[in-house]
Amino acid sequence: MPNWCSTAYAVEGNAKELKKLYDLMNGLQERKEPSVPNGFGTAWLGCLVDALGGTWKEVFCRGNWYNLQFDGNVLTFNTETAWSPCNEVFDMVCKKYSALRYFYQSEEPGMGLYCTNDEKGKYFPDRFYVDVCISEEEYDTGYFPDLQSVYEWLEYIFDVQVRSMQDVNAIVEQRQKECAEAYCHIHEYQISE
Repeated sequence: MPNWCSTAYAVEGNAKELKKLYDLMNGLQERKEPSVPNGFGTAWLGCLVDALGGTWKEVFCRGNWYNLQFDGNVLTFNTETAWSPCNEVFDMVCKKYSALRYFYQSEEPGMGLYCTNDEKGKYFPDRFYVDVCISEEEYDTGYFPDLQSVYEWLEYIFDVQVRSMQDVNAIVEQRQKECAEAYCHIHEYQISE
C-alpha cells in the first residue's frame, strides 16, 4: 500500500489549448466507464496518458485527478498519487499542448515530501506547512508564506514570544513535560524544477 501524495496544479498558457485540455479531462472524468480499465475510475491519470497518445505502462501515472476547474485563464485541479507527484504525465501534456505550462505544490507527509515548482509563488505562495500537537486532544495546522508568519502564528497558539527555531524547540520541550506527545513540525516546501 503506497503513501498518498496530494498535489495541487495550476496550468496556464494559450486559452485555446487550455480549453482543449479542460474539455479532454472533463470528458474523460464524465464517462460512465473509464477509457482504459483501471482501479482508479474515469479520472485516472493513465486515461489521460492514453488520450494524449501515450502508453500508460511507460509513464508513472498511479493516481487520479479531481476538483477540475477552468476559469478561461487557468486550469486548476488536484491529484492523489502514489508516493510522489506524477509530473511525468503533465510533462506529456505540455509536449502535446506546447503553449501550456504547469505549476504544482505537493505534500506527502509519510515521506516528508513537500515541494513546488512555483518559485515566485504565483499560484502557490505558501512556503511552510506547520503541524502542531499542543495537548493530548488539541492539534492544529497551518500554511505560511515565510518563517516570520510561522513564528507569529506560534506566538498566538502558545501565548509566548517566538523569534527563532530555538524558541520553538524550547516551547516543545516545555510542552512535552505536560504532554509527552507534544510536537511542532515545520515543513519547508522545496523548490524543484
